[in-house]
Amino acid sequence: MNLAFAVRATPGGYAVLLGAGASIAAGMPSAWDVQQDLIRKVAATEGATGIGDPHAWYQQRFDRMATYDDLLARLAGTPIERQALLHAYFEPTQEDREEGRKRSTAAHQAIARLVAAGHVRIVLTTNFDRLMETALREVGIEPTVVADPADAVGLAPLHAIKCLVVHVHGDYLNPTSMLNTPEELKEYAPAVDKLLDQIFADYGLVISGWSATWDPALRNALSRCPARIFTSYWIDPREPSEHARDLITRRSAAYVQADADTFFGRVADAVDAIAATNRQHPASVAIAVATAKRALAGTGQAIALHDTLRREVSRMAALPVRTAGPWHVADTQAEHGRRLGVLEAEAELLLNLVATTAYWGNNETDRWWMREIEQLGSPVSAGGDSALLGLARAPATMVIYSAGIAALAAERWDTLVRVLSEPQAQNVYSGKVLAAAALLGPQQTIGLGTASERLHGQLRPVFTEHLVLSDSAYIDAWERFEFLRLIVQQDAGLGLDWPYIRKTGFLNEYRPAPAGWLKKELDQHGDLHPLLQNGFLAGNPRRFLAAKEATEVEYNRLATQMRWG
Repeated sequence: MNLAFAVRATPGGYAVLLGAGASIAAGMPSAWDVQQDLIRKVAATEGATGIGDPHAWYQQRFDRMATYDDLLARLAGTPIERQALLHAYFEPTQEDREEGRKRSTAAHQAIARLVAAGHVRIVLTTNFDRLMETALREVGIEPTVVADPADAVGLAPLHAIKCLVVHVHGDYLNPTSMLNTPEELKEYAPAVDKLLDQIFADYGLVISGWSATWDPALRNALSRCPARIFTSYWIDPREPSEHARDLITRRSAAYVQADADTFFGRVADAVDAIAATNRQHPASVAIAVATAKRALAGTGQAIALHDTLRREVSRMAALPVRTAGPWHVADTQAEHGRRLGVLEAEAELLLNLVATTAYWGNNETDRWWMREIEQLGSPVSAGGDSALLGLARAPATMVIYSAGIAALAAERWDTLVRVLSEPQAQNVYSGKVLAAAALLGPQQTIGLGTASERLHGQLRPVFTEHLVLSDSAYIDAWERFEFLRLIVQQDAGLGLDWPYIRKTGFLNEYRPAPAGWLKKELDQHGDLHPLLQNGFLAGNPRRFLAAKEATEVEYNRLATQMRWG
């Protein structure tokens, strides 16, 4: 808990050091095991059997200590052959995958969560494998890797690196960098020592899976930097070795008797819990989206996503620009612009979470936000300027588009139809209750001639940055949803707002670009199209086609008028 509060309060202030214990738990051989096995292979090529201590045999046979360079040179003739030989130790086979070996552990995954959240930026490891890099890439982090002394030269300032992974003993993809023998581990290259001195002096340390027994160079680096800017933590399920106890004393470190999986998992969960209680929503939308995806994938607590969505809806509904007025102002245009800017900024997290849930979720998770559209689209019970009163309902429009575009992009047709038909809203002029998607179009709520274009720009980062759609995929999904919403609006007898849709054709023959897509869909599926099967416009093909044709006629009329100014 102390560490969770510390990393939460000082983002990036801690570095993690992982020893062999972190990889052995994943079924990886230790560096010593690999070298022992390689020596046995050398002995077999010499015709020697029952060699006893492999390292003693090697030194007696060749009059020098075994090194990876020497072993690999004897067993493999080319760099490709040497890498292939080492791959067999560190890359999982099909059998390994089936039995869950040589995969990132819960500890690696929890550390990756802390990195993704900005709490940890530096991970040092004595292991040759790349399990840490794999775990980081699984959460969307591409680390800067130092695996050789040359990599440490000219490195960017540490505070400017989003994530740094340092293989202090090298890695298997670069055999000449691998250090293992007592002679090799006596001292590091100057560039590595310089980097370690900076990290150990400026950062708190969380050390796990490292006995400190066999690495004098790393012990010396820690001993040179007994700084106490941050508390250090030593994690080991067993009693620390004599060397470890000495380092714990030198750094005034806290010893925690726990395995890496349990410890790092609890720290990551505790940081999330502190964040949830200390603020309304995460400072980084990217983190919130990553958390939502993890929850929807079943690897996190989905209840937290449910609560966050409900909390964000309630917060948006209660914003003063929606509830408090004033609704009569001297400069309506300026006040409208100010309030719209506030709503767009305040809605960012909600729109990202709704889009993520509509894209990756299911019928159960749809309930968490679907009916909340009605709350956001409730009219203001007051008189005043119509532009400001309409703007109070704009969050509902934003959520409708965010959810509808996501559902369409994911081909979740049932969710798409529900977005277009289920949430209801009241027409303040006639008192009639209609589908919110038909009544609360961008022009009606955002209140600008370019309202649809503005909303398109507002939602672009939701889909291209966080749902990772390409620009062209986002444009297609936007236009198709916009066209379907216009069909619903036309069917409700509300005319046609000017949409943000590319036009095809020429004078008096203009067609909205997505009309071709919809025609192809209907030609292919007919009455069995998923839209109709899920009840779009009551599942009535004639009603659907009539509304579609009327929308295209009205679009052509408006496009022709626009053509002439």
